[in-house]
Amino acid sequence: MASDCSLASIDLGPPVHISGNNPIELTEETIDDFSVDTRSITVVCASGDSHTNEWTGIPIVELIDSAEVPLETTHVTVESTDEYRVAVPIREAIEGLLAFVKSGVPIAEHHPYANRFVSPVVEGARDIKGVSKIDYWILNPEDHPESLENIFPDGERFPANRMLYDE
Repeated sequence: MASDCSLASIDLGPPVHISGNNPIELTEETIDDFSVDTRSITVVCASGDSHTNEWTGIPIVELIDSAEVPLETTHVTVESTDEYRVAVPIREAIEGLLAFVKSGVPIAEHHPYANRFVSPVVEGARDIKGVSKIDYWILNPEDHPESLENIFPDGERFPANRMLYDE
């Protein structure tokens, strides 16, 4: 659902890079070039708990279209500022948001990160907090998307700051 909300007045955190034939740097200066949506999305945590919230942000499909990601793209990797990186099939990623607001409150007001990738069809462990970049990939059927991932950036399954703020 479309929102009249502007994201320009909140803490957006570090720039977010979106790769493509027309790469994008999402910053305070460029954020108003994109539409803002609010969607009710349920995040299912690794613990099995689920939380449904209203998330406000930029539709991933709009970012991908603006970056001119090739039509042959099969996956995107979404990477956090701490280098945690997951591969998401493009058909699942385009249903998501790069959210900056959760339940009407800017994410950065309560967390050490300002944004979060959320999608109603992606498991919670793949809803990346503190997104720094989104890259596209064209994989062959025999390729393994898991080889693109970095789920142990500090050598541990969940760094301390992830455990403190996980939902």
